[in-house]
Amino acid sequence: MGHKTTNTGRATFATRLGAVAAAVGSAVGFGNIWRFPYITGQDGGGAFLIIYVLAVLFLGIPLMIAEFSIGRTAHRNVVGAYRKIAPGTPWWTVGALGLAVAMLILGFYVVISGWTLCYTWRALTNDFSATVSAMQMADASLDAAGALTADFGNFVSSPIAPLAWTILAIIINAGILLGGVQKGIERASSVLMPVLGILLLILVGNSLRLNGFADGMRFLFVPDFSKVDGHVLIDAIGQAFFSLSVAMGIMVAYGSYLDDSTKLGKTASQVAIMDTLIAILAGVVIFPACFSFGIAPGQGSGLVFVTLPAVFLQMPGGYIIGVLFFFLITLAGITSCMSIFEVPISFLQEELNMSRKGAVAASCVFALVLGIACSLSLGLWNGFQIAGDCLFDFLDHVTSLYMMPICALLTAIMVGWALKKNFLEHAISNGGKDSAWFVTPLVWILRIFAPVAILVIFLSGIGLI
Repeated sequence: MGHKTTNTGRATFATRLGAVAAAVGSAVGFGNIWRFPYITGQDGGGAFLIIYVLAVLFLGIPLMIAEFSIGRTAHRNVVGAYRKIAPGTPWWTVGALGLAVAMLILGFYVVISGWTLCYTWRALTNDFSATVSAMQMADASLDAAGALTADFGNFVSSPIAPLAWTILAIIINAGILLGGVQKGIERASSVLMPVLGILLLILVGNSLRLNGFADGMRFLFVPDFSKVDGHVLIDAIGQAFFSLSVAMGIMVAYGSYLDDSTKLGKTASQVAIMDTLIAILAGVVIFPACFSFGIAPGQGSGLVFVTLPAVFLQMPGGYIIGVLFFFLITLAGITSCMSIFEVPISFLQEELNMSRKGAVAASCVFALVLGIACSLSLGLWNGFQIAGDCLFDFLDHVTSLYMMPICALLTAIMVGWALKKNFLEHAISNGGKDSAWFVTPLVWILRIFAPVAILVIFLSGIGLI
């Protein structure tokens, strides 16, 4: 298929399947494979999962449709889209907030992406086994998990090694992004997402044979509502936003590349279903492994980089499973990072008239500088604290707990109240060509339910109610 553009000459995704693959690729990432399992583990398993799925249905999908509508109607970058949809008003600042969220998240995302590349290489070279043996020779009291915990701490606090892997992660993303919307993002997503799905199914098949499979499934799917509090609620909504890539400018940017005949409701639903399914399957991979080898599922962010390598060392066929798992999470990181990069890249191209190459270079330099600061904040610069957090943790907290909920809240209010109802109706029906039966409930979700739910849980999460 030839180069496809809008009637303004702006590139769009070449195929609908490619558009869905790109959007799913954006949504499927560290949020699913790394963040979802450890947040679920910390927040009690099945009860969190139910709240998370409800948050996806009643907040995530409506907000994704709203962001798709803004992007596809304007065919502009995140700031330009809000400005075009509501000219002469301050609503463009919501787009600017989304741009800021994306740029700040890039700072620690490229670092984590570097970690996954490093751990994929270590899995391939069977380095975990050698590391445990060497550390146990130095300290016989260490078990495998203790050795790998100390090793991970040494790695992330190192001033050199994580930066080298971060640079490699940025170079890989730059290589894809230089190809543009169709030959870069869409082509990469169309290849990487099926590979990711196949790897995940292989790992799920491995879980079926583990002794702890039944216990893992019970933990993931049987709810214990006694563990639900305000913290769990805000975790669920934050995870829904984080996982679906809403409230960070990505779905506005990707929406701007959608063809004018794309069914926005159907596309958003497909993305949400695939994203949630992959998150659940990641849980099916990880929790049986934890229960099979006596590992507590609420291990926190070290679950992927500490707990699972220790499990793979004990597991029959663990070398192959470890390689496949870390390759899986590396692919997820690449698809996530490239979608976040596209937010500032499209802004620089359209608002500052930069070339694609110049915008990619500028965005990568920014990510590198902030990534260096984030990485060093875990080691050499750990003494520099912001509100009690190192820079890495501060950016994670300020984006997920404050900026994303505020961006989502303002987008819901803008589309639900400030814009006319026929804005959504026209976008969803593609100018009256398709059914828009769900516009009325969607509008009321955006007007009432979403703002109230986001506000109450946001205030609860920060301790004000």
